[in-house]
Amino acid sequence: MSGSRSVVLISSSDGCGDCGGGGGAIPTMATATADIQALGESFQELRKQKGHWDDGDNNPDLDNFNGKKHEYMKKLGDHFGKKGTPATEIFKAMGQPDEVKQTMDEAFKASLMPGHYVSGGAPNASVAGAAVVPGGSGEFNTTMMPEGHDQAPQVMYFVYKWRGNHDYLWFKVDAVKETVIESSWYHAYE
Repeated sequence: MSGSRSVVLISSSDGCGDCGGGGGAIPTMATATADIQALGESFQELRKQKGHWDDGDNNPDLDNFNGKKHEYMKKLGDHFGKKGTPATEIFKAMGQPDEVKQTMDEAFKASLMPGHYVSGGAPNASVAGAAVVPGGSGEFNTTMMPEGHDQAPQVMYFVYKWRGNHDYLWFKVDAVKETVIESSWYHAYE
């Protein structure tokens, strides 16, 4: 059918303020960006709380399937999980990842994150005490690489935990371009 279009409206009942669901208006890019930032801020507030999976009391907002934390993470994952999304955009909304891995099987230290852009600091800033090699984005301090690694990794996985290591959202990031390659969820199904 010619002339038709699809519009996705974000519900304002999810705790992220006025997320563009009012009156059928099509959100502008500025509104969408503000909505994602508001959602990210709400997510970061929930990250500070302790639920069952963080050695705290059970908290349905944090621990339940489709609880607030899970819903916020799903929406943020959908938004930022698109190929080519700059890693800095993820950090601006979601904060630093809970873990950074070189592979999904091998733990990888956050101090080896690429370049000054991903670390969120100024050029030649340090990340977790590791000096960033001068020269810009994508360079690594190879003196801190794990034994047997003589070059910088090509990809890194940024992990945001929903329920500890049982369920988490991950972003596979090109370590040189500092952009998302893909994103998905890990569920232990226990």
